[in-house]
Amino acid sequence: MDNILLASQTLTWLLLLATGAVTLLLSRRVRAFYRVVAPAGALMTSGGLPSGAVIPTASLTAMDGSTISIGGKQATSQLILFVSESCPISRKMIPIAREFCRSENIDLLFFGDDREDIQTALIQEFGLNPTRFINSESYGRTIGIDKLPYALLAGQDGRLIARGLVNSREHLESLMTVQETGFDTVQSWLATRDARTA
Repeated sequence: MDNILLASQTLTWLLLLATGAVTLLLSRRVRAFYRVVAPAGALMTSGGLPSGAVIPTASLTAMDGSTISIGGKQATSQLILFVSESCPISRKMIPIAREFCRSENIDLLFFGDDREDIQTALIQEFGLNPTRFINSESYGRTIGIDKLPYALLAGQDGRLIARGLVNSREHLESLMTVQETGFDTVQSWLATRDARTA
């Protein structure tokens, strides 16, 4: 009986040690995998404002009738998100963008281009602040927005930090990393990194 108990305890300890070794090897492989796999960044389309450009200033009317000044110096960085009620990815991004801007202390401004009743329904459905929603087709055209959902991140000085098509929080975070890396996009950073390691 003692021999059986000793053998079972020995076997248990061997299994625990083997599990620990496998876990250690797996964690090393996962770390190596994350170093190799490229981060997903917001996709910058051709045309439009380049990073560092001054965002065109405009006084536009929000959905509640108040006036909002776009461009120029702001109290905080500003994320301008162009969305559409009929776009499922835009609908997905609205709550993600709200949470992201709340946690990063960024001013969030929504832009749409549709009938006023459709935009009012969208604002009510998502509980958006109508003072932070502009319905204008001209401003998006002015800065070269052609696909949605599209995000512009502007600094307090009114200059464009980064822009691109977004469909996840990771894409929004990639707009912030432009300040840290000094590259216009995650893609350009990866190209430089790959050139260095080649």
